[in-house]
Amino acid sequence: MPIPLPRSKVKKNQTWNTESVFASPEAFDVEVQSLIESLAEIKKYQGRLGDGPDTFIEAMNTMEVLARRAAKVQVYATMSSAVDTADQGGAAMNGKAMSAMAQVGATTSFVDPELLSIGEAKLRQWLKDDPRMKLYEHYFNDLFRKQAHVRNAEVEELLGMLRDPFGNTRNTATMLANADFKYKHARISKRKKAE
Repeated sequence: MPIPLPRSKVKKNQTWNTESVFASPEAFDVEVQSLIESLAEIKKYQGRLGDGPDTFIEAMNTMEVLARRAAKVQVYATMSSAVDTADQGGAAMNGKAMSAMAQVGATTSFVDPELLSIGEAKLRQWLKDDPRMKLYEHYFNDLFRKQAHVRNAEVEELLGMLRDPFGNTRNTATMLANADFKYKHARISKRKKAE
């Protein structure tokens, strides 16, 4: 069986086009930092979601932009680390992305508890009164279906922050499972190697 080449030795045209996501690892680092700094834009909506559909929709649009940016960071880091688990630069980027995702999750964790405190009747009335709210009908249905499992904002924030350390544990397990360990051929007998 041929030994796979490390990513650094594979022809460029046979690799993922990481430059289509970020021009360089430095550009990735800049976006991660910018993403973390922009989390304050979300916090300004905490405690205000019940102000009405305009505020709610504005908050959701802001969070959607943030989620897209976070996903882009995660995709780039995964492209860099999944190909070669021995690539320390890729592993470091993956760690940065996971940490950023945890911070995004912790920052946006107030939304579900706050919507539950607003109450189903009021949210259903918004759905009736404002055609823009129709987009969120399934989200509300799902939220009230799972409401017994949603904790208060502080607990949800803590659970969001736990994504980082628990994610690192999962990442380590994945790296070990996917690593290209080199083993000597097993022998069936003194003279014959196992295929």
